[in-house]
Amino acid sequence: MASDAVTLIMSDHRVMEQLFDRLRAGSGDRQLLLDEIAARLTAHSHAEEQRVYPELPAELAHHGADEHHEAERMLHDLQRMGPDDEAFADRLDDFIAAVGHHVQEEESTVLPALRDAVGDARLIELGAAFEQVRLEELAVAGISVS
Repeated sequence: MASDAVTLIMSDHRVMEQLFDRLRAGSGDRQLLLDEIAARLTAHSHAEEQRVYPELPAELAHHGADEHHEAERMLHDLQRMGPDDEAFADRLDDFIAAVGHHVQEEESTVLPALRDAVGDARLIELGAAFEQVRLEELAVAGISVS
């Protein structure tokens, strides 16, 4: 399912939004959902930082990486806390808002800048490189992707 980097990144964003909706709704095992979100967030972040962000102006790349690290820190706090903690809902809302901000900024600024900076052929190469890192990290975490 090779595709360009922009399409793959945006697709990953939609998957995360679906997982957030499930977590907020309380459907399924919330701890397992947190673990899956952590695996997917880490795989996505590492793939972007290793394969896509080097194509961007340094300022955009550093800002994106900083937001990734902040989201990962917030998620680890949630995982340590657990879904039954009384502060969980508020911290979850903060985490989802932070990721939502990052997604909105990335889709409105970063990805258009990437599209402008490289041609279609390079976007496809970056997509393949992004997907390779992402899938390898998900496999290590025990997440299968069809």
